[in-house]
Amino acid sequence: MNTEEKLNQYVLHSYGRYPMAAVRGEGSRLWDSTGKCYLDFCAGIATCVLGHCHPAVTQALQKQAATLVHCSNLYQIPSRRIWRNSS
Repeated sequence: MNTEEKLNQYVLHSYGRYPMAAVRGEGSRLWDSTGKCYLDFCAGIATCVLGHCHPAVTQALQKQAATLVHCSNLYQIPSRRIWRNSS
């Protein structure tokens, strides 16, 4: 089953998708499964706009992933930053 078939079977059809399969990214560029390069000007839905594979972001993610990827808010996490409204 190819990527498009899997999307059609398992992902909610709430919006249309561009008919390309992104396989690699660097900065603001994406490459598809045929090797074609695209300018990625779409941030996505509910995502951060960090670009693809920036060395500092990649290093920070690797370091964090080796420690803790996700932990429920039901637990205390000493390294979690708590942002409070100062007003």
